[in-house]
Amino acid sequence: MGTAAATKKRPFILLGILCLIIGFVIGILIGFLSSSRRGGSNGKRAEDDTISEKLLAAIDKEEIRENLRYLTSKPHVAGTPISKEQAEWVRDRFLENGCDDAEIVQYKLLLSYPSKEAGKENRVQLLATDGSVLHESQLVEANLDPEVDVSEMLPPFSAYSAAGEVEGDLVYANYARIEDFEHLKNNHSIDVRDKIIIARFGAIYRGDKAKNAGLYGAKGIILYSDPYDFAIEGEAVYPDGPHLPGTGTQRGSTMFKFGDPQTPGYPALETAYRIPEENLTVLPIVPVHPIGYDDAKEFLKLMAGEEVESKWRGRIENITYRYGPGFAGADANKRVAMRIYTHNQEAYGWNVIGTIRGEIEPDRYVMMGNHRDAWGFGAVDASGGTAAMVEITRAFGKMMKRGWRPRRTLKFCSWGAEEFGLIGSNEWVEEFSKNLNERAVAYFNMDIIQMGTHVVAISDTPNLSNAVYAAARKVKDPSPSGNRQTVYDTWVERSLKGTNDDGTPVIGTLGSGSDYAPFVQLVGVSALDFSYRHDKKAHPNIALYPAYHSVYDTFRLVEKFYDPEFKYHLAGAQLFAELLRDFSDSAMLPMDCPYYAESVQGYVKSFKEGDIGARMIQEGLSLDGMQEAADKLTQAAKEFKQRLGAVDTKNTLQVRQINDQMMKLDRAFIDPLGLPGRPFVRHVLFAPSSKNAYASDKFAGIADAMFDIDNNLDANKWETVKQQLAAVTFAIQSAASTLVAPA
Repeated sequence: MGTAAATKKRPFILLGILCLIIGFVIGILIGFLSSSRRGGSNGKRAEDDTISEKLLAAIDKEEIRENLRYLTSKPHVAGTPISKEQAEWVRDRFLENGCDDAEIVQYKLLLSYPSKEAGKENRVQLLATDGSVLHESQLVEANLDPEVDVSEMLPPFSAYSAAGEVEGDLVYANYARIEDFEHLKNNHSIDVRDKIIIARFGAIYRGDKAKNAGLYGAKGIILYSDPYDFAIEGEAVYPDGPHLPGTGTQRGSTMFKFGDPQTPGYPALETAYRIPEENLTVLPIVPVHPIGYDDAKEFLKLMAGEEVESKWRGRIENITYRYGPGFAGADANKRVAMRIYTHNQEAYGWNVIGTIRGEIEPDRYVMMGNHRDAWGFGAVDASGGTAAMVEITRAFGKMMKRGWRPRRTLKFCSWGAEEFGLIGSNEWVEEFSKNLNERAVAYFNMDIIQMGTHVVAISDTPNLSNAVYAAARKVKDPSPSGNRQTVYDTWVERSLKGTNDDGTPVIGTLGSGSDYAPFVQLVGVSALDFSYRHDKKAHPNIALYPAYHSVYDTFRLVEKFYDPEFKYHLAGAQLFAELLRDFSDSAMLPMDCPYYAESVQGYVKSFKEGDIGARMIQEGLSLDGMQEAADKLTQAAKEFKQRLGAVDTKNTLQVRQINDQMMKLDRAFIDPLGLPGRPFVRHVLFAPSSKNAYASDKFAGIADAMFDIDNNLDANKWETVKQQLAAVTFAIQSAASTLVAPA
């Protein structure tokens, strides 16, 4: 019986052995095919040199046009139903275009809105002696284009303004900078305490204007857009041209920091601890309100006091600009009233994150971002960028349908609530800072893709500059002529910042006016910001673009005056697409560490030769350590470049190690303690000026500590300077150590 049983089992044993053999062979075949497809079983593959040209050709300017048409169909202020609707639209487009994943990330924020209650509309009034109203600022901007539905447009307001009703005499304070208030006090003996300030937009961030007014004791501040800064003399205003009409009014945030005001340092999740609103110190303490220059004229034409100096004069017709205080002659007893009912409230903000997973290194992120929210229709700021980004995902999707996939992961980030203070991007970086610290390669920011047709304006961390030059050489110029055939050619010829010794156009450094800031300042991710600009050399006083943050930033503004053929939007999209391809698909990251080190040497040299460095040396402080650190970084970068040239690109581990050293160079410049009084501003080389959040300071911690130091009564002021000097010196030394060959 045992023999018979064994005989019966033998076919099953043979069948099992046969299955094992077949499974083994299939496994080998799968592995071989997978290896062939990916370029090697250990993660190696050949780069496809044809993808760049195909990718750029796949971007369609008419698709950008139609995206923009939808995005500007209604005002889409953060926290509103239309803002969520557009977030869902972007998510759906990402998925339709070929992203592997797209998700909406929600945060609970403290936002700010004007009152909707009848009789409590924000306004500025001119009062007669008996209190009767002689003039009142417009409650809404005039609709100058009957084809545009403005019924859902929020009235002019300054987000996060203090609410209140104040009356007083008026003082004209130019741009409301620190130096302007000091000029009033020291040169004209004008005390602004208990006065109402009127100042023009421009020069610095509006929140800093509000902050300065409060610091100097004013009751409130009225901000207006002067035609000197927002309209070119002799050229048409909207709707007949691109310039700001007298009814145009600039909305905007006045918060002093970036990110949700109640959850500093932590993401604004439902479970987050929130600082009670009454304990917040990052919002204005005085009422703030914007008006157009038609309204401003009604107040400025009555002003008393000396005539202002030439650089304080605007260009409102038929008035003489005077300092004040108060009004002259028969108008001396008239007063100004601000009646402001803006309120803060909890609301939701929605980011949209689209992902194309990398084939070889899915844990390395190359990111592009643009904010989706606007103060109105937002055609220029910043729906043009969103329209372009959505089209870029479509182009990458077409490449993937042809069998291509990037080596590293691409992330497309549509930020919500940027206009309130970079909130969406800031909260996301705070939430995922640990992952980003390990995985983020670079962040490319497209806020306003186009606000002019003259030349590109780019700011970055210096390790990206040469890759930017290479990408610009590949993109055709939107309006070629003669030797100007590529974006790079025109950039060299028309560069707003001049050219370097090697003939390349100068690239600026990053401040904090857009969503690159949390990446640079919180984590130390290398970043870039881009826009097409007007000719600032011919019109240096024009700030950004004239219709900025007004009801007149419409689809019509772009289609008729800025980019009728959408060829500048196309060029900007192509430039970004090429950068994304280069950084996501090149085996070796196109980051230039020696150029970064060379730039640091230049910063140190300029610092030592500048006023701050000279004053520190005068005080007996030595800058030798700072110079020695820069020299070490230069030497380390030189040796790193030699090792880079000897890398075996078939050795996956060696490639990864070198790339990680390049990727993390910027992390070394992060001071975990932050700058003095600004714990969440941490990059010691580049940081927003504490006096103007839009501008960039080099060695901002030292610059902050040295500001007006001779009049600073703090007994420890020089100790703070020494501490910041030591922090910068150490950071540069740390950067050098990150480039040293592993032991």
